[in-house]
Amino acid sequence: MSSTPRPGPMGWSAAVVTAILFGPAQPVWVFEPAAGATIRSVWDASVIAQQERVACLAGAVGRDSVIVTAAGPLEPGVADSLTANAENSLEQCGPPQWIGTLHTHVRSTDDPSPAAHFSGQDRVVMSLWASRWRRPGAFCVAYGPRSAHCEVYPLRSPARE
Repeated sequence: MSSTPRPGPMGWSAAVVTAILFGPAQPVWVFEPAAGATIRSVWDASVIAQQERVACLAGAVGRDSVIVTAAGPLEPGVADSLTANAENSLEQCGPPQWIGTLHTHVRSTDDPSPAAHFSGQDRVVMSLWASRWRRPGAFCVAYGPRSAHCEVYPLRSPARE
C-alpha cells in the first residue's frame, strides 16, 4: 500500500483539497516542560493582575511541527486589561533567539471568560512580526493555565504533487 496521497477526480490530493477548502493544516505543537512551566507562571501573573501578559517563545518552526523549548516573559508595559502593548514583543521577540510570542487573554471586563482565539488586532501583530523578521512566526494565545490556541503565521501551503 502506498503512503503517497492519491489524486482525486480532479487530479488533486486530499491534502490540497483540504487546504483549499479549510486552509492549510496547522503543524503539531510540542512544549518542553521548562517552556510549559514559564507559560503557566505568565498565566498566573496575568490572572493576578487581571491584565494580558506576553512572553517570547524559543524553539523551532518546522514544516509539520513546532517545538517550543523555552519562554521568556516580557516586563508588563502600558496596556489596558484587554490589550498588551505589541511594541515590546515586536522589538524583543525576534530571531535568532525567539520564534514568536505568546500572550494571555485575561480580562477584567463584564465578561470574565478568557477569549480562546486570536483577535483581529492579534492577527495584525502576527503579520507585523512575520513582515519584520521575514519568516513565519509561532504565536499562541493562552486562555487558561494549561490551555492555549497556537498557530504558525503565515502558514505555508502544503506541497502540491
